[in-house]
Amino acid sequence: MNNNATVSSSDSRASSGDRLNPEQEQAIKHKDGPMMVLAGPGSGKTFVITRRIAHLILAHGVPPEQILVVTFTKAAALEMEERFLKLCERQGVCFGTFHAVFFSILKESLGYDASSILREEDKKRCMREAFGVLEASQQPFEGGKSSVHGPASVSSGEGRNALPQAYEADEASVMDALACISRLKNDGLGPESYDGSRGLLSKEEFLKVYAEYKRILSEERKLDFDDMVLECYRLLSKREALLQSWQDRYRYILVDEFQDINPMQYRLIRMLAEPRRNLFIVGDDDQSIYGFRSADPGIMLGFPKDYPELVQVTLKENYRSRRGIVDAAMHLVEHNSARFAKKLGAARGEAPCLYRMAFSDKAGEAGALCGILKEASHYMDFRDMALLFRTREGARYYAAVLAKEGIPFYLKEQVESLFSGSVGKDLLAILAYAHGDHSRKLLLRFMNKPQRYIRRSLLDGERAELSELALRPELRPQTAEAVRRLQRQLRELSGLPPYPALMYIRKNMGYEAWLKQEAKKNSGDTEAVEELLGGICDSAKDCESYGQWLELIEDCEESLKNSGAAKERNAVQLMTMHGSKGLEYRLVILPDLNEGNVPQRKAAEDKQLEEERRIFYVAMTRARDKLFLLYRKKNEKQRVHPSRFLKEL
Repeated sequence: MNNNATVSSSDSRASSGDRLNPEQEQAIKHKDGPMMVLAGPGSGKTFVITRRIAHLILAHGVPPEQILVVTFTKAAALEMEERFLKLCERQGVCFGTFHAVFFSILKESLGYDASSILREEDKKRCMREAFGVLEASQQPFEGGKSSVHGPASVSSGEGRNALPQAYEADEASVMDALACISRLKNDGLGPESYDGSRGLLSKEEFLKVYAEYKRILSEERKLDFDDMVLECYRLLSKREALLQSWQDRYRYILVDEFQDINPMQYRLIRMLAEPRRNLFIVGDDDQSIYGFRSADPGIMLGFPKDYPELVQVTLKENYRSRRGIVDAAMHLVEHNSARFAKKLGAARGEAPCLYRMAFSDKAGEAGALCGILKEASHYMDFRDMALLFRTREGARYYAAVLAKEGIPFYLKEQVESLFSGSVGKDLLAILAYAHGDHSRKLLLRFMNKPQRYIRRSLLDGERAELSELALRPELRPQTAEAVRRLQRQLRELSGLPPYPALMYIRKNMGYEAWLKQEAKKNSGDTEAVEELLGGICDSAKDCESYGQWLELIEDCEESLKNSGAAKERNAVQLMTMHGSKGLEYRLVILPDLNEGNVPQRKAAEDKQLEEERRIFYVAMTRARDKLFLLYRKKNEKQRVHPSRFLKEL
């Protein structure tokens, strides 16, 4: 069995063969009526679910066809089914995701088929078309909140000082609109409930786009994933006989990872479970981390009120992690107020397992992290180790560090390189121009960053020579001086090694100040600017020449491109904290544990802060033998503070 397997490896240990602890036995032998199983990390929830299904069939004679098992991912459904069939070779139990189960009802009742489902790329296409209802004449594009272009961030594109001919549906705006629509549908709300203060569109713009998007989907006879739940709910609400037939078909319903359920999914499951109310839910409110998908831990917390007759049991033993890791994680999550009170013990004995390390700066942190991985590789495989990050940006930075150190890695989620975004492209363009490539497209990329008031129309032809541009009679005096200054700066750059050159662009050419000014207009996150620029500059520290740095960039991008192929190889696993849920590793490193990152700066409300704490709790409990908590004292030259969560441990 792979050591980087899912929680199932803990489940196999959880049983100690076929011996059950008292709580597991109570859950497995429960038959009729609602039951809630609070299952902490590594406590054997899959073990309990599969054996409860087998017990219903073998001990109580329940026909397999009357049992429905609902999960949140296709992989979890397949794993659950596979483990059940090894335990009990009885076909007929329905294992599926919420969407698969609800879509099967729509298929059988309304004649939908696979072609009716809107694929991800088609969904984006439909939304881009929907943006066509917004007209350019409504307002000029200034890159601010009220523009459908979205906020200007450190990855903003070009042309910010020009009026577009029509509204452009850029990627950020398309994804934001789709996310807003998804949240409304999952919450069972209509478009009028849209909160214009939290999206990139004003309420008036959103209502137009939503209506047009809905019209396009209707015209193409397509359903997006959220529509499957809504349409199924509407269908069963209107047709009582049809609802009863499905209630009769599935007399026993089991739901895994119940803490991740959203309001519409819960309404449907409750409908299907009536009138018998044989609803068996398994989950951990402390691991509810998908608020951005409308998952609401309050549903699980309110379950005892909805089902006052329920039987509740808590799986109290963690079979995965060392005691020090379990105890620290529990100390952390107990600071949340919206949770079920519970105590988890550790079945595995005490041993040195938890390490908290502070570093003077990011480079020191990265160097130590590589040292930990190399040292650990003497007594475990790289595949037994994981680096978990709060955001994909963290994964991107450390992927470049590991590539530079020759440490094999696998990226679970798609991550772009430091140089694929607008900032990286800007810096590469400036240096390429300084080193002799005077193509027009390069100069267009950076000539007004910061603003020098150089009009694009002044550049004609494939090449663009600043020496010629400075002599154009139509230039205003201050613009001509700005062009000559830029020319001198680029000449200075051409003689500098990569790292000093990048620092010169940041500080002497005003690029960093311009980026921060843009960030303040929109997100306000100037620290993200420093982080990104710092990461790019760090990549050049050991390079003596411009050519050597370009080779290093090419190698790093190649490593990122090929990281997906490393899945089956002996490679360190890199992923976000969200992406780590359900997985476990012998050694886990959590870097960048500083305020503003963990918890994220935007988590201002108590509810958001509690979810941030749950995310950190999930990340900590992925570790079996060793957990390293890393933070730094400085970010570039600015002092930063360790995460408040470290104090709570």
